[in-house]
Amino acid sequence: MTVKKKTLSFDEELWSAVERRAREANTTPSAYVNELVAKNERLYRGLEAVSAWESEHGALTADQLDWADRALADAQREAADGGEPDDGKGTKA
Repeated sequence: MTVKKKTLSFDEELWSAVERRAREANTTPSAYVNELVAKNERLYRGLEAVSAWESEHGALTADQLDWADRALADAQREAADGGEPDDGKGTKA
């Protein structure tokens, strides 16, 4: 990955929070901010994809949204557990 050095300005209180969160995550402020921006970009791309899908197929139904909420919750649990999938019974597959 190519890295570009840039100069950014932050509100003083916000920068203090960045430094504190980076320390808590055992990383640098630069890496912490980079990860936040990357997560935000993934979120926007996902929202754009949903919008494009809905433009073509119509609004998502309540059942589809419920399924998506469950899938996201499962993915978050897997990430927190080190990537091991749940077998649906509360144990690792």
